[in-house]
Amino acid sequence: MLNPILKNRKYSIGYIVSWNTVMIFQVFMMVYYYSNSFTIALSESLVFNLLFAIIGIGIWYPVYYTDLEKNRIINFLTNHLASSSLAVGLWLWLGYLILTSFFSDDVEYIKQLSNTIPSRVGFGFLYYVLLILIYYLFIYYENFKEKLVRESELKTLVKESELSSLKSQINPHFLFNSLNSISSLTMISPERAQDMVINLSEFLRYSLSNKKEFLTSFEEELKNIERYLKIEKIRFGKRLQVEQNIEENTKTMLLPGLILQPIVENAIKYGVYESIDQSDINIESRQNNELLEVVVCNDYDSDFLEKKGAGIGLKNVMSRLKIQYGRDDLVKISKTENTFKITLRFPQEI
Repeated sequence: MLNPILKNRKYSIGYIVSWNTVMIFQVFMMVYYYSNSFTIALSESLVFNLLFAIIGIGIWYPVYYTDLEKNRIINFLTNHLASSSLAVGLWLWLGYLILTSFFSDDVEYIKQLSNTIPSRVGFGFLYYVLLILIYYLFIYYENFKEKLVRESELKTLVKESELSSLKSQINPHFLFNSLNSISSLTMISPERAQDMVINLSEFLRYSLSNKKEFLTSFEEELKNIERYLKIEKIRFGKRLQVEQNIEENTKTMLLPGLILQPIVENAIKYGVYESIDQSDINIESRQNNELLEVVVCNDYDSDFLEKKGAGIGLKNVMSRLKIQYGRDDLVKISKTENTFKITLRFPQEI
């Protein structure tokens, strides 16, 4: 794994700025509190801090390969004791070698430099401890981010799986009814059967293209409903009458793909199937603040509805909306003696 300071520009800048700050502070202390010349103070601070900054990049590797969770505490401490001793020893040796070479004629400074070696050892180990703490924070932060990403991906996969499962329960139910109707029509009206096959193929094409999409525009969903209704109109003729009252501004609003078909299918099932008279279905849309509201209203036989129940279509729609939006207040059902109305609400900000 590449050192996070090297692979991240912001971290690199922060690392450089931090060492420059330490260097400036040390120059100030050496000049004003220890009466060193500015040249000596700047040279010493520059050499020692630059060396440890370079060595500090390499300290990443013993940190990365010495995981506290995977190693015993004794092994952990032993590894870092050896690593820190090597790093501090190399730092002092190189720093002493460079400075004594540069100020070889200044005997007093070389003596002062030699006398401060014990305190520099302490500072070296302090630098080492601070660096490894920062590196371990990097590691735990990156692991935490990866964990969040994995959890998010897992939730998405579960969500997709649940949605696909619910869709797969709806489509075969519709296909079963449509194919039965086509089979019947081939004997009595081949032209109507052909039209029904064409509309069915367009409907299925939309279903397949929408399979991997969570959201689609209301306009596209409405076109698909119209394809579905063409299929049913071929079956039921004048017995099925559909009226639409669509607000223009709602067409670009978003909703889950294939969410309306089972609602309209139920409207036909509980209205047209059980009646020899004309049955009306009304589809409305409106914008309510940040919500798209779609209302499907149909005539129905109350005795038939109580006998058959709500059906898998409505239950699946309610489940899909709860999974998609994390809310269970997006479906409202209201009934009168002969009218069944479903109001669906689709938030535009998830």
